[in-house]
Formats: sequence, C-alpha cells, structure tokens
Amino acid sequence: MTPTTQRPGFRQTETEKLFKWMQAGESASIIGISGVGKSNLFNHIRDPYTQAHYLGGLDGRTIIVRANFHYIPDFSDRSIYSLILEQLEMLDSDTERLGLTQGDVNQIGEYHEKLLDAKDDILKVQRYFKLAIRVLLGNSDRRLVFLFDQFDDVYQLAEERLFANLRGLREAYKYRISYLVFTRDMMPNLLELDPAREEFYELLASNIMGLKPYAKSDATSVLERVAGRNKINLTEQLREQLYALAGGHAGLLRAALLAVNQLHSDKYQSAEETAVSLLKVPGVEMECDKLWRSLSTQEQRTLMAKAQNVPGSQEAAIVNQLQIKGLLSEDDTAVLFSPIFAEFVATQDALWERPLFFDEPSRQIWVQGAPAPRLTQLEYRLFQQLYQQAGEVVEKDELITAGWPNAKGGVSDEALIAAIARLRKKIEPDPKNPRFLENVHNQGYTLQIE
Repeated sequence: MTPTTQRPGFRQTETEKLFKWMQAGESASIIGISGVGKSNLFNHIRDPYTQAHYLGGLDGRTIIVRANFHYIPDFSDRSIYSLILEQLEMLDSDTERLGLTQGDVNQIGEYHEKLLDAKDDILKVQRYFKLAIRVLLGNSDRRLVFLFDQFDDVYQLAEERLFANLRGLREAYKYRISYLVFTRDMMPNLLELDPAREEFYELLASNIMGLKPYAKSDATSVLERVAGRNKINLTEQLREQLYALAGGHAGLLRAALLAVNQLHSDKYQSAEETAVSLLKVPGVEMECDKLWRSLSTQEQRTLMAKAQNVPGSQEAAIVNQLQIKGLLSEDDTAVLFSPIFAEFVATQDALWERPLFFDEPSRQIWVQGAPAPRLTQLEYRLFQQLYQQAGEVVEKDELITAGWPNAKGGVSDEALIAAIARLRKKIEPDPKNPRFLENVHNQGYTLQIE
C-alpha cells in the first residue's frame, strides 16, 4: 500500500467537506465541469492514508467504492447493479483493513453471478443486489459510501424503480449508507422529475458542492508535475502567468504550459493577447471546446453574454449555477474564471438562436431562442427518434417502439397521439398550428427543425 500521490493538503476544502458528510452518514450532490481534476479527487478520497486522516474512529469501518457509469453498456437495473457489485468484489485487496473476510467477498461474487443469471427478472436482480449489500452491512457496524461518477445519463435514462430502490436501501440502513453523486449539471436540470427521482434527490439536496478549478497551491503542483515530465523551465513569472490565464482549471493549466513551451515567445503581451495566441495551439482550443460542450445551452448563453459584455441573457439562477461550478467569480462582477476560456467563448456560434435547436447532452430543446419546458422520459424518447430522422416521415410503429421500449404490445395509436400532443405543447409556439412537428396522414409524423 502506497501513500496518495497528492500532497497532504490537496483539495483541502472539498476533501474536508466530503469526509464531514461521510462521517455524518449524509449524501451529497457534487457538480464538476470537464477537465477540473475530478479523477485526482476520487483517487485522493479512496486512498487509505487520506481516509485514516479524515475519518478518525470511523476509519476501517467505512467502505468507499467508486462506480464510474461512463463504462456501463446500458442503463438497465441489471447493468447498474452489476457495475456496483464489480467494485465491491475488488475489496478483496483491502479485506484486513476493513475487517472483511475472503468469504465475504466470495459471497458478494456469488450474488453477483446470480444477479447476472437473473437477466430480465427484475425482482431477482433487486434481491441479489440487496443480499450482496447485506453481506457488508448486515451483521456489523460498517458504513458504505458510494461515489457515483458520470451519473448524468443514469439519472436521465434509468427506470424510476432504480431510484426508489436506492432510496429504500438508504432507509433500510439509515445513516450507514451515503451516496456522493457526481454530475456535470445540477440534477433537477437534467429532466422533469418523477416521484422516485425526486425522493432520491431529497437525500442529496441539502448538501450541494461545486467542484471548482484548483486553488493556487494545487494549481502550482499541477504545473510543477507537467513541467517536470516535459523538462520545461517553470519560472515563478511563468507559473503566475499561467495560473492567471487558466484560472486554476487543471486541463487548461496543462495545455497552456505545453503551448507556451511550443510558442517560445519572449515578446510581452497582455493577458488578452496571450490568450489569443494560446488558443491558436490545438491542445488549448481542444480543452476549451471540451469544457464548452460539457455545459448546458443556458450556461453557454449566459457565459457568451458575459464574454461579449452583452446585457441580458443572464438569468440570476444560471449565474449562481455557474458560480457554484467556479466558472464565474462569486463577487458582484461575476467575470469568467479564465481569460483563455473567455476569449474562446466570445467567438462561439449562438446555436440556440436557430428556430429549433436540440442540445443533446443536457436534453434541452430551444425554440426560437428560448428553452422549452423539460420533457418527460417518454416525450424525450419520442423526440429523439423524430430528431434523428428530421425531415423524414417516422412511422407510428417506429415511434411506439421508441417511446415504449419495454412494452410487449398493447400500445394503442391513441396513446401515441396523446403523447405527441403533450410533446407539441412543449415545443410548438402554437400547438394548434404546428410548425415543427407535423402529422402525415395515415403514416406517422415528421419533425422539421428549420
């Protein structure tokens, strides 16, 4: 067992807060932008030395596991529970510290195999998952902390019962189970909440944390490591300049340092001129583009208005959300955190000004420059099918298959018509005179996006 590669004070404010919630048996929602160094925080939290330092008397009785849903094949209950149990099986390398036996881990593995064999039998899938959790918590005073990473798609696409079961599991073991849920966006923004999701979110809603760019000390460590690996002479002046330009964003710090090394320019430039020069280097532009695409359209619109000094399009709630994420300063000026990123944002196209624009990552539809109401899961599946075949006639049977994927027959044309009518109310300026979603008599529907 080796100590964490991070310095002892790494992400101290965030780490202290997360472990405080763990000690109290609380759950939390953590929102992190792209490239902000989330993996480093995960590794730091899961390091035994970090846990020993922050958990005190609960060290050795607290099991912290990470489930990264980026690698999940689909969002069925079976796949989600299986991914979690895979992580629990990996506890075999840490049994002594956690007071587990190899028999405990083997038992979890057996329940995992039974869960996989259960296939589409939801009741069995749920039961074997709960039995595996009972192996860890049933006859002990242990605690279990789940780090749910890349949870956006799970929250949007999984069935309601998954959230009811996770909430039920928490109720069964009270403050011995915690969920630390990491997403790119605020969870209520991801879709229209159903009762099960709303009850699950209630566990997290009191504890919201934005994973902001690095503080100066952590940013300095990043620059020193990158400079060391690439044999770059990192002067104090260069370190200060890069921190100011990148605003502490881990991905931008690395890309900007490598770009400066390529440019070899000794000519003095202002911050804005240097930002423009750095954005000409593909690695810097790519990092900005990745961050830009990880944001919702409402966030993009607000940032563009800030970057271009355009009044309006700056809703207070969105400004606050961007401040939580660390993209805008928390003072009254609310300026962008990085001159490099500000320069990038100012030159982007305002795609949301199209007649009908669909922002797939956030599942948000924009109609004539304004956000449409959030879609339900059913409405989203229907819209997605229509959008994928925009300009073409989508037959009724195709839409029924897309909208009700688990239905084994029995979905009537009337149910489809009613669902389309609800969808129209959300995306049409005048639902009685549809412009975008048109009925093709006796065939189906077509979506016109221009």
